[in-house]
Amino acid sequence: MKVNPDLQPYFAGNLQKAIMGDYPTLADINLAYDEQFASMWLVAQIANLASFTGSKNLSLDQERDLARVIATEYHYFKITELLVFFYRFKAGRYGRFYGSVDPMVITCALREFRRERNDLIDLYEQQRREEEEAEYNKAHPPMTRDEWIEVKAIIAMYNSNYTV
Repeated sequence: MKVNPDLQPYFAGNLQKAIMGDYPTLADINLAYDEQFASMWLVAQIANLASFTGSKNLSLDQERDLARVIATEYHYFKITELLVFFYRFKAGRYGRFYGSVDPMVITCALREFRRERNDLIDLYEQQRREEEEAEYNKAHPPMTRDEWIEVKAIIAMYNSNYTV
């Protein structure tokens, strides 16, 4: 699967898959390909964001510097999570640019996105635990009152036969 800006709407619409799915992190793609691969991938995302806003103020050096900052600070983000971030940024969730793309606005927005992402991870983990508990309870239903009385009687009989 090619992971390019065109997939931003798909993963933004499938948050649980983007966040909890088995996708590589920025660190993973650096290990698999080259230690600069994540930065190169991010440059494409940043250029796409700049193009979306109609801004041409970022030089290639600025895009690369911003990409390196993101790749270093957020190396644990999955590439799918970053697709969601860039989509949400385009949707106006994290502020806006006033005439030109500001790298600091993007890095501050990433901190806000990280909080949202962490909250979603907690929510999805809680849902997973509740589903597992429900499955366990379905496979191991609780004892009925009659069954409990029967077990209690057996234990009492066992204890009365083997008292010291």
